[in-house]
Amino acid sequence: MAETADVVVIGGGCIGTSIAWQLARRGAGRVVLLEKTGIASGATGWSSAVVRMHYVHESLIKMALFGRRMFENFEDEVGGDSGFRRVGWLNVVAQDEIPAARRVVGMQRRLGIDATMLSPEEISGIEPRISLDGVAAGTWEPDSGHADGSGVANAFADAARAAGVELRMGVEVTGVEAINGSSVRVVTSRGDIEAGSVVLAAGYRSSALLESLGVELPIKPVRHSIAVIERSPEFGEPHPVISDRVQRGYYRPEGSGLVLLGDQNPYEGDVDHDIEMDKQPPPDSISRHTTRFATRFPSEVDAVYRRGYTGVYDTTPDFQPALGAVKAVPGLFVAAGFSGHGFKLSPAVGRMLSDVVVGGETSVADISMFRVERFAEDDLVTAPGGYETVSLA
Repeated sequence: MAETADVVVIGGGCIGTSIAWQLARRGAGRVVLLEKTGIASGATGWSSAVVRMHYVHESLIKMALFGRRMFENFEDEVGGDSGFRRVGWLNVVAQDEIPAARRVVGMQRRLGIDATMLSPEEISGIEPRISLDGVAAGTWEPDSGHADGSGVANAFADAARAAGVELRMGVEVTGVEAINGSSVRVVTSRGDIEAGSVVLAAGYRSSALLESLGVELPIKPVRHSIAVIERSPEFGEPHPVISDRVQRGYYRPEGSGLVLLGDQNPYEGDVDHDIEMDKQPPPDSISRHTTRFATRFPSEVDAVYRRGYTGVYDTTPDFQPALGAVKAVPGLFVAAGFSGHGFKLSPAVGRMLSDVVVGGETSVADISMFRVERFAEDDLVTAPGGYETVSLA
């Protein structure tokens, strides 16, 4: 006879652990979290963990704001240290992207976010060391910054465990089955579990589990290479997190002397279903990252390359996640396909999915645009025009 639970959460990254913790807080009954390897062992542990609120969709702005507030008050709300550093987020754009940037800043300000448009002169006032080659304007969020992906997921996991969630590591989920329209069976390497609700938060691996149920969720695991460099001693204090829309990269300070460099485009890397087997980045990506940084900060042409690694973006065709109930399978819910921006949204996703599982709806943000059925219906999320690439969608 199969084991039973009220809710099973599949996936031990920042999304799954956040959902499990929030479910326990909501009194969802017996909650079991299953993870194949370990907490934050997948995309979360390799995330750059940038925290910003600049999105073209209002729902995502609300979700990112929810997350930023939690990261800043993490010890009081969750316990533990999120690693949040309020260094600011600076977005530099070319002339043709100014209308899109201005539209987003307007939405942010209406929602109570401290966000402003900047002239090139004002950009220099915030970061005087930056070269403004090709830059026509910028946007600035002084309350944003970066955090620690692994630390956040482990803190969520600890809080979930303290609230009564049973965390099981080393358990591989091999299938999900509907049972008589009233419950869901989770087939695992250590026996089956039947639950009234199952939340699938397993990143790109979620697709195969849904496919066996006839549910379309096209996710591609895309390699996201990161270069870690050491700034020159004379550089001085760390710069803000910088989104370079002109060169299509980002630069995120780490500690007192390092910088993480990456690509903006979610499809810049190769699709690789065996990504966990090899974390080494391709040499051409390292050259691309370091050249961009030296162009934007000319004093750093001789910055020292320290190491590189590869994370993963669980990327969907419209670069937006699937969130909420799966209509074809009562009791099944999904939170996957974040396309590179899952970390900053994870606090809100935890709250929203727990709301939906327990009560059927959520007030944090409009979740309907993220329904999984949109892929089969060819009704993908579209973004207002203006940004050439979708990294801010």
